[in-house]
This record gives sequence, structure tokens and C-alpha cells, in this order.
Amino acid sequence: GARPLWNGHSSRLYVRKAQYHYGWDWGPTLLTAGPWRGIRLEAYAARLAELHAAPEVAPDLQSATLTVSASLAGAAAGASLRLEVLDPDGDQVGSVTLPAEAASHTFTLAAPRLWWPNGHGQQPLYTVRAVLERDGAPLDAAEQRLGLRRLRLLREPLAGEPGESFVFEVNNTPIFCGGANWIPADSFTPRLTTGDYRRWLELAAAANMVMLRVWGGGIYEDDAFYDLCDELGLLVWQDFMFACGLYPAHAEFQASVRAEAEAAVRRLRGHPCLALWCGNNEDYSIASSLKLYDPAIPPGQDAGFPARAIYEQLLPQVCAELDPGRPYWPGSPYGGADPGSPLEGDRHTWDVWHGVVAPYQRYPDYAGRFVSEFGMLSFPAAATIENFAPPAERHPASRTVEHHNKAGGGVRRVAAYLSENLRPVSGLDEHIYATQFIQAEALACAYRGWRRRWGGPAHYAVAGALVWQLNDCWPVSSWAIVDSALRPKPAYYAIRRELRPVVLGLAAGAKGAAAWAVNGGPAPLSATLELNVWGLDGALHASQAQSVSLPPNQALELGPLALDLSGDRVLAARLLVDGVVAARAALWPEPFKYLDLPDPGLEIARQGDTLRLRAARPAKGVWLAAGDAVAWNDNFLDVMPGDEQMLTAEGLAQSELWARWLGQS
Repeated sequence: GARPLWNGHSSRLYVRKAQYHYGWDWGPTLLTAGPWRGIRLEAYAARLAELHAAPEVAPDLQSATLTVSASLAGAAAGASLRLEVLDPDGDQVGSVTLPAEAASHTFTLAAPRLWWPNGHGQQPLYTVRAVLERDGAPLDAAEQRLGLRRLRLLREPLAGEPGESFVFEVNNTPIFCGGANWIPADSFTPRLTTGDYRRWLELAAAANMVMLRVWGGGIYEDDAFYDLCDELGLLVWQDFMFACGLYPAHAEFQASVRAEAEAAVRRLRGHPCLALWCGNNEDYSIASSLKLYDPAIPPGQDAGFPARAIYEQLLPQVCAELDPGRPYWPGSPYGGADPGSPLEGDRHTWDVWHGVVAPYQRYPDYAGRFVSEFGMLSFPAAATIENFAPPAERHPASRTVEHHNKAGGGVRRVAAYLSENLRPVSGLDEHIYATQFIQAEALACAYRGWRRRWGGPAHYAVAGALVWQLNDCWPVSSWAIVDSALRPKPAYYAIRRELRPVVLGLAAGAKGAAAWAVNGGPAPLSATLELNVWGLDGALHASQAQSVSLPPNQALELGPLALDLSGDRVLAARLLVDGVVAARAALWPEPFKYLDLPDPGLEIARQGDTLRLRAARPAKGVWLAAGDAVAWNDNFLDVMPGDEQMLTAEGLAQSELWARWLGQS
């Protein structure tokens, strides 16, 4: 019978197919059936049924072992198995020939070349090859790429506050996991090519992202996805495919799930990018909302929430048996007795947009030890809308445009955030800019505030933030930061800046402002903090500078700033390392709708693929566009007097440039 769920139709809870096909609050209902991946027929006398290489890096990182095993099928009597290990340059570093019946060997590698997450080092990949032979003739061959890294999930007490951390440590280095959630990139997944995956994932890596979460309502992704994450250094939080429902757990269903999970784990366990197996998406949340989750009841005996037997028994058993070196987590979010706990585990922060529809400026207040979902909805690009809306429907309140917004109450919630922060706008282009402006400001506020709490050993109070979501599966107003046509929104660039190795933060304080910086690198930095207070008319009211020392891999408070910010003044800050600007931040009076913004006197000088931006008065949210062929290294900028900014835009030289900013008439 029908079971409780969020999104779609209850029948989906019984059907082991992509759950988002039943409709979601960002996607259409487009059910599919039939084979959707390649089919082949193989004939053989003997073959390699599976090749598995399980690496383990020593705690001191100075050596690694690599246990290679092969399972065989067919008549392998009298056959031999040749195994070899190639380093990232293709040079052989290990080789052995075994009787086929042995089919397992452990190699020891000295001074391994370690695989690192994006922005923290290189991603060297070793190769294991296996050849099954009889009388010198090959019967079958297989190979596997792998990365050598030591990964742990640390859940440790925090100094001076309750709860525990939720830190991913790679090669003995705690990593702040800034990143995004990933949904299937098309409603019809067979249409996706390796090139499509590369474009999406290169965008994520270029945005300084470290982790992507493969959300549990989609699919176990194509091999190309994980291969590219290996190459780009993108850690993968992998959900099992359960989302937003109270699934059944009768014996036949569990047998099907076990076969599914075993196949998924066997296929994906060789990827160095894979950081975590997770039982489900929001199933503990819906059970808790219905008062059906009681952790005191043993899993398997819980009639109100029977799928706990899957998440707390079946799936961890499969992972422990087939992939024991990787952490498993029961669900997302999950914090023990409280699925939404801000003090342990991971948290989905939907107090902004959903829930109490809190002002986005309060994002830092809604922290979690690891924020695995949060987001703000916006319109896609005008060119994306023009591709689905006929001319008469190209206005914000048209039937077609509103149909391409599946969020419950989405139209009203967009209107609420616009009315609280910006002056009324008219016309589609103005509405697009306004919604994307709010999204960019909101998400930057979240990343900035939560990364501030990456406080060093025993103080990693927030250890990651994964925005909902990176991508779309069709052209829609959604929480995606890149729309379905691979057109980045302003939020993409705002997040890209907030995830740089060195960032600077400002927040309003009781007497002036607070400032902090994050040094995400492995070495301490000596820097200069420059502060300027500007009037909206371009008048300079205060200026000061101070030297600061930033410890490695943590945030540092730079103290309260006793500055007069009354009278709609803007505080602009720069952090200089060796005389070069490493980070910028600006604190504007809010809400923006109360500001009378004069023309900023923006000047844009072009030279080939380079732009030079100057402003006579503070300019907010400068958005540059020049068509889809142009790749920007930065965009959606605050430009201050006396602070010239240089941008590069590959392909710009032959394109027409267009710019807008907040308050533009």
C-alpha cells in the first residue's frame, strides 16, 4: 500500500529505479522503462570475472600495500595469472605470475605518490593490470586505475562547545569539504556523454570544490563520472539510492537491495575519489517529522520505520564485507537521535528557503558540523528560458515560466526574498538578475560564515558545506548554481571565490565590524589587511592597514574593527600577500532596497581576453556577459574606487560585451 514520502508518487518506494523520474521539487515527472545501459553477449572458456585492487597507505605515508585479487569464471585449470603494477608515469613497479587458482597477491610500494583532493595536491593514478593466460596465450585481460591516499572520517570532541566534529582527513590532513550536491544531469540519462560529464565536473573543480555528493534519488552514476572525479580530485559522498520516503523492508525487497548494493560497491570501490557510503537521503528526516523514528527500538523491529534494517544492518554489512577501508554513514542528514542535529553528524540546513523561511543573512546561525545540503532558488539564464518559452510567454509570471519551477511555493518564496532585499523590478531580464543576485549573496554568506568556523585542531566546528545543487536535469528555476545548458549563474562565481585557498570575511558587529581570514594552504602566511570605508558617493571616510599572520589550514579572527559605518557606508577589505591581492571582501549596508545607489562610474577596458575594471563609486554585483563561448575566470564582482580588478575571459576578444550591476537604470 501507499507509504509516506516527500516528492513523487508512493509507488516509487517499491520500484528500484531512479526515484527522480517520478517528479521532484526541481524536476519533471518523466517515467522511463527498459534497458538504459549497454548490453553485450560474451562467450569465453575462462575469464576474469572481477579485478580488485585494495590499497592501504601507512600511517606515516611513507609506504603502501596493494592487495590485488581476481575472481575467475569458467575452466581456468592450467592457466596462470600475471599481475603488474604501473606507476603514474607508466613504469612497472611490481609484477608477479601466479597459478590462476591463487589469484591474489600483495605488493609493497615504497615512497608512494599520493592522491590528493582538488586544491591540496596532485592526483597521480597507478594502474593494475591482470592477464589470464594458458600456454602463453591470453584468455582475458583487465586493468584498474587507482589512487593511493589515506582517508579517515574523524568524529572527535570539540574544545569549548558540545558535540563532535565530522571531518574528512586525507593523507593526515584535515580537509574543509566545500562543494555541491549532484543530481542526474538529464531527465533521460542515456543522453549524457563523457564530454557532458567532463564539462560539468571541470566546472566544479574550477570552482575550487573538493567534494560532490551523489544524491540518493538519482542513479549510481556512469563510470565516466567517477573516472573524472579521480582525475580532478573531487571527493565523492555516495548515497545509496533511497530518498525522501519510508521504504519497505520485507525479505524480498531486502534481497533485491542487497544485490543492488553489492553490485554498486563492487563497481565503485576502486575509485580514490570515493570518500563515504551513505544509506539514504532524508529518510530519517521524514520518519522523525512523522514521529516514527525511535532509535531506542532495534533496527529490524521498528514497524514504523522498517527501512532502518536496510540502513543500519544490511548496507553497513555489505560495505564492511566488500569495502572495509571506507566509512559508512546511515543517512543524510543523520545525527543520531536527532537527524537534524547541529552538534554531530551532517545537517541539511533548509531553515533558509524552506522551514521558517529565515533571512539568508542568518545562514551562519544555522550551522552544522557538516552541512550537506542548503540552497537558494533562482531563475536560469535568459538564453535558457528563451529556448523553452515562446516570445509571448517570456515574462516572470507567465504560465510557461512558472511551469518551469517545481518548488513547492516557489513563486511565493522567490517573491518574499526579493521583496525583503531588493526594490521591485519589471521585465524578464531584470527578474533573472534579481533572483540570481539573491542566490549569489545568500550562498556566499553561507560559505563565508561556515568556513569561518574551520578553526583548527579541536575547533573544526564546521567541516564542510555542500550546496544544493550544482546542476539541473532540465531547464528550470531551481537551486542549481549552473543551469541545464551549462550556463553558470552569479552564485557559481561567488562560491568559487569563497572556496579559494585564501579568503577574507566581514560581518556587521555591535561597534563596527568583525573580520576574519582563512588560510587553506599547508604553510603559514604573512599578509597585510587593508581596510577602506567608502560612501556610496565615492568619498573615502577612513583607511587603515595592519600586518597579520595566518596559520595554515584554518580560519583566524582578525579582531573587531572599530570603524564608523553609519550613513550607508561600505567597508571594503583586501588581503595582500607579497604585495599581491589574495582576497577581497565588502560589507554593504542592508537591505539593499533602502540604498540610493548612484551610477558607479564603471569603466571596462578590453585588451584581447583581458578586462580591466575600475569604478569611481562602489559598484555592487557587476555581472559581465559575452555569450556562451566565453569562459570567465571571475564574475559578479564588487568593484571599489581605487581597486582596479583584472579579469580574463577566454574567447572574449571576438565577443560583444554586456554588463549590469545593482541599481543600474
